[in-house]
Amino acid sequence: MGNSTFRFLLLALLALPVLQASAPASSRAFVAENIAPPVALHVSQELQGLDAELERLKHEDLQELLDFVAGNTLFTLYHEAGHMLISELELPVLGQEEDAVDNLATVTMLGADTEDMDLLLSHAMIGWFLIASENYEDLVFYSEHDLDQQRGYQMLCLMVGADEAAFADLARDLELPEERLETCGFDYEQSADSWEIVTAPYLREDGERGNRIRVRHGPPGPGQASMALFLKESELMEIVAEELDDLYKLPEQVTFKAEVCGEENAFWDPSQREMTLCYELMTGFADIYLDLLTLRN
Repeated sequence: MGNSTFRFLLLALLALPVLQASAPASSRAFVAENIAPPVALHVSQELQGLDAELERLKHEDLQELLDFVAGNTLFTLYHEAGHMLISELELPVLGQEEDAVDNLATVTMLGADTEDMDLLLSHAMIGWFLIASENYEDLVFYSEHDLDQQRGYQMLCLMVGADEAAFADLARDLELPEERLETCGFDYEQSADSWEIVTAPYLREDGERGNRIRVRHGPPGPGQASMALFLKESELMEIVAEELDDLYKLPEQVTFKAEVCGEENAFWDPSQREMTLCYELMTGFADIYLDLLTLRN
């Protein structure tokens, strides 16, 4: 791991407890008690892999890990939902589609305008810096995605643009330059307005339900039972599906599903009209935070 990469990892480690401490007790417990009710991890007689590691965690460490997994999973769901909207509504995209749906996910989570969602989004943003530290030796400059650190900084800039008072200190801790901070308000307004304009013709009337999105939870693989149970109990997929169903007039039935994929991934398949969240991706998020706990403790 290079020195600059370790430095980003250390900054993220320092930021996590600050975010947790800045939120009131009710906010810090939000995911475990509201979005995600307490999950009993005694999912089988013989726990394997991640399931066994989570069983051994202290309660407060487990809650922090679940907050981190929830934030990154929710961002992923909104990101893939952006691909779905572009495909199903035939929305125009100027620039890279991946950048556009990253912005949608960030703007949507910021739109909740609650300390709870801000905390989850902060976890997702920090997640990109941590993923970047793991992928430092495997940078791909021709990918359809920006580099993970770039994605993290773009998210952070939109967060500052939406609420400077809430996120400016975190941005400075992560060394977002002051000259960049000054442009973040424009970036946020441009992203929010762009999505609002292109989706306006497809908005539903208040109170109208389309029932176009169905949700399906597949069986988990070995060591994935805790994450599968967490996803089902938290209803993260259902939250995103219901929000989109209430908001947009989708032309056809689509499916959001979670299943074993054999890789850490999430993707929208336009030919099948299915968005897939892989359990491996959720376990990957959990593994990242377990590494943090090892370093922090």
